[in-house]
Amino acid sequence: MFLRKKNKAELVFYFFLKFMLNKIFGREGDVLPAHILKKVDKNIFDNFSEHIFSYDVPAIFVTGTNGKTTAANLISETLKFSGKRVCSNSNGANMANGIYGAILGSYKLSKLSGLKKLDFKFSADFIVMECDEKVFPFASSKLKPDAVVVTNFYRDQLDRYGEVNSTVSEIKKSVQNLLSTTPDAVIALPSFEPLAAFIGYGVKNENKIYYGFNETFFNGTCGNNDKKNKEENLRLFAYTGLSDALTCPNCGGILSDANKGKENIFLFKFKCEKCGFANPEPDIAVLEKKQGGISIKLLSGAGNPFFFKPALSGDYNIANYLAAYSVLKLFNIEDDIIKTSFENFKTKFGRSFKKTINNLEVNVDLVKNPAGFNRVLEKIDESRINVLFAFSDRDADGRDVSWIWDVEFEKYVRNFGKIVIAGTRPFDLAVRLKTAGVNGGDITVEHNLKKAVKKIFQIAESENICNKKIYIMPTYTELLRLKSILIP
Repeated sequence: MFLRKKNKAELVFYFFLKFMLNKIFGREGDVLPAHILKKVDKNIFDNFSEHIFSYDVPAIFVTGTNGKTTAANLISETLKFSGKRVCSNSNGANMANGIYGAILGSYKLSKLSGLKKLDFKFSADFIVMECDEKVFPFASSKLKPDAVVVTNFYRDQLDRYGEVNSTVSEIKKSVQNLLSTTPDAVIALPSFEPLAAFIGYGVKNENKIYYGFNETFFNGTCGNNDKKNKEENLRLFAYTGLSDALTCPNCGGILSDANKGKENIFLFKFKCEKCGFANPEPDIAVLEKKQGGISIKLLSGAGNPFFFKPALSGDYNIANYLAAYSVLKLFNIEDDIIKTSFENFKTKFGRSFKKTINNLEVNVDLVKNPAGFNRVLEKIDESRINVLFAFSDRDADGRDVSWIWDVEFEKYVRNFGKIVIAGTRPFDLAVRLKTAGVNGGDITVEHNLKKAVKKIFQIAESENICNKKIYIMPTYTELLRLKSILIP
């Protein structure tokens, strides 16, 4: 199938505009050209979707509230390491313009078979797209992915998304529509999260795979058996395990907790006594921690577990590794390749990023909802760590900031050192932190982000300690501004 002349002209314009944005304005330039072209040609996404189908390129979508960027990039980078050419929105531009901007950017001028002249050709062996929950119904209807990874569903920007149950309902309908047109598509879902697991409820077994954690992963010295960790997990469970799934997503009945004292959110056992909806047993699970690594096992298969030493810390990142591994095995990627890729995975500047700057370890993590914020705070496992919060309420951040009262700051008061707060709503966060028990004298408000970054660096550099770290936790619009400050 050949591109229309109009679409070829649109590609020329796309690459010209992207070049100008890169060279003159220092911007990546994936989203704006697609946005402009969409205004000029309302059918452009349909036309390019149809053209891509002629290449028969497998597509993988990753959606959910938290972990989309990490899971999608783990899949994308591993496929690249295996020698595949991958079209992906690795920069986190997960709205429609970002997805199609990445697709347009994967076209290359080359000689078509049987023809001597140059023409545009889609040059990718795989499409891997992180997809915003609201955009998923549209994007999946156009690109018809062969595999969909769902990470989790929690409250996130209620002014934009509405109640989380509405989002889940729309995605479930989209998955049903996808399977009616692409019957071989596979959905990878967490077994421990009720709303995400519900996406697979009623779907044929051959179209779904559940990933989860075995109890043995949390046993032993690295586990959560001691009293302190059990108490902390119980509180964490109350906030992020059931808070967004108090009722059954299938019938509206009350979900019961069948954990029987095991309060870890990754071992959550839920069941609706009214309709019987309950968490499924995982098909693939993390088995245990040992020798600085973890092992993953396809529970129904023979052979040895897959063992690797993760480059990213935190049990929530282990869930991302597990989700990525589940999909990579669907496409027969060998364990040796996955192991090397996972162990050498480096985050790009985006939702989660770490870099050494002026002999300081700088950790940048996006915060946008209670569950995600709690996961980031878990990373601060040392005392007196200096933190910069860049907290704003622009449209892309969500206008309603009341969600910060559901973040468990109380658990981490002893871990905070000096705190600098920037953004458009710094005093809201300052009040929340003081209410949690943070000393007001340790909090500095600096509206200007560039000055705030300079301030937190000065604080960290003035301290006479060997292992100097800074944690920066921005909302979305502040994250975009940070890149030009930290990586000029």
